[in-house]
Amino acid sequence: MSHSERRDDDALSAEEVAVLAVALRPERPDDATASRIRARILAGVRAAEAPPAAATDGMGGLDTSPATAFLTIPADGRRWQPVAPGVEMCTLREDAEARSILLRMQPDSILVPHQHAMSEESLILEGDAWIGDDVYLRAGDYHYSPAGRMHPMLRSPGGCIVFVRCDRDLRVRVTPGLVARVLKGMMKRLTG
Repeated sequence: MSHSERRDDDALSAEEVAVLAVALRPERPDDATASRIRARILAGVRAAEAPPAAATDGMGGLDTSPATAFLTIPADGRRWQPVAPGVEMCTLREDAEARSILLRMQPDSILVPHQHAMSEESLILEGDAWIGDDVYLRAGDYHYSPAGRMHPMLRSPGGCIVFVRCDRDLRVRVTPGLVARVLKGMMKRLTG
C-alpha cells in the first residue's frame, strides 16, 4: 500500500494495538484447509531453494550448484561510476530493502554535504577520511549515519575505500484499515 493510500483514521494507539493483539485468538483450520496451506508453504520453500532458471554452468548448461545462490563480484569486475571529482562509487548489490556500495576517494577529494534518505553504515577499508572537522576515520573504523540526517562534508587527505551499507526504512504502521485488508486477504486465500 502506498503512503498516499493510508487514511488518518487508520492510525491505532498503542493501547488499541494491545487490545487487538489480546482479542486475536489462533483458530485451527479444518484438515482440508490446513493441508492446502501446508502445500502452498512447502511449494514456496521448494521454489526459493531452486536455482534461478537463467543460471548456467559457463558452457551453456544449467548450473544447479549451490553456489548460484551467492553473488560474487571479482575485484577486476567492478563497475565504478564517478559521483564527484576524484570520487567513484561501485554498487555491489541493491534490492528493495538495502544497498551495498564501495566508495573510492582519491587523495584530497571531497564529497559535499548531503542528506541521507536511508540509514547508512560505513567501514573504512583502506586509507583515511574526515567527516566534517570533528570525526577522523582510518582503516577499520566504523561510522553510522541515520536516515533523514544531513551528512557533513567528507574529505580524504590520503585517499580511501569505504564499504557502505544502506537500509531502507520499511516500518509498517498497524492500523485498523491495514488489519482489515490483511484479514480479508488471508480469508480469501484460505477459502480460495
